[in-house]
Amino acid sequence: METTPWMGRDEGPGAVHTRWHHMVYAGQVQRQHEPKGLAICGFASHEGTIRDQGRPGANKGPYNLRHALAQLAFHGGQIVHDRGDVTVTDHDMESAQAAAGKKLADIIPEHRMTVLLGGGHETTYAGYLGLAASGALDSAKTWGVISLDAHFAMRNTPKPSEVTCVRQIFADEKKAGRDFHYSVLGINTADNVRAQFEHAINFGASYLKDTECQETKSADVAAFVAEQIAGLDLIYLSLDLDVLPGYQAPGVSVPSSLGVPLIIAEEVVTQVAQSGKLLMMDVVGLIPELDLDDRTARAGARLIERATLEAFNRPSPDAGNQEELDVLAQREEALHSRGL
Repeated sequence: METTPWMGRDEGPGAVHTRWHHMVYAGQVQRQHEPKGLAICGFASHEGTIRDQGRPGANKGPYNLRHALAQLAFHGGQIVHDRGDVTVTDHDMESAQAAAGKKLADIIPEHRMTVLLGGGHETTYAGYLGLAASGALDSAKTWGVISLDAHFAMRNTPKPSEVTCVRQIFADEKKAGRDFHYSVLGINTADNVRAQFEHAINFGASYLKDTECQETKSADVAAFVAEQIAGLDLIYLSLDLDVLPGYQAPGVSVPSSLGVPLIIAEEVVTQVAQSGKLLMMDVVGLIPELDLDDRTARAGARLIERATLEAFNRPSPDAGNQEELDVLAQREEALHSRGL
């Protein structure tokens, strides 16, 4: 019997006790009279990781990310729409990416922000296909992917995989005649051969290495992110959980020996979300069977919670001002309108 991931603690009635599992409505589309809210969609795939000779299991990631998110306190105002998963079958990753793109093309215009749960990093190309097909890129003079990742996703291989997604985006955007930029924080020099750095330089990618993303260098990280944001009209934020230190994210194909600390990752996510340019994000790389104490899923859920809180410009839950009271009232109305 299939169980829902949207389960968690119930501490009392009303808007002051809401957690994510109270506010998620699975399957139903955004109502026309509702303010544009948040959509969640999953891409259940580990085919790209397998093609890259990595460890399998990322296809189970969307469920565990949802379950970790379900248990967090909810500080937003609107119902969250869970629009289900697209699943890779018979190793046909490309067809699943195309199907996800078609699904997302309908979802993205209906919502202020869309979160795509992976899945390996091939999830990002599926997300891009949806973004491009939605028409959202047509009005952007320049747009880009800002990524937290230990690896460049720009490898030149005969067959697409999780490490080719950004190179594929570059190729498609060149054909479309759009101005696309790629920025990545957390590159592990021990895991990326010289050719990968050459690819990044040739494509004009901007990057910081993991050694440049430690807590003592937070000001430099913030300056780098600010520079990337300033040059973009629209942002796709991609979070590969292997960028985090292995003790914070053990449940990935290649845990990081150093990594970017979660506090720095959260600061980057906050900065991007506060820009007002974030339309879509993904969280990829989770392999539940390897995830000790659900640490990786919890870290991913925390970053999603932070991104959505800041993107929707919500006040701090302890603010105690009229703005926070207005959000509580909005959330209470949403609960009643859905019979929750």
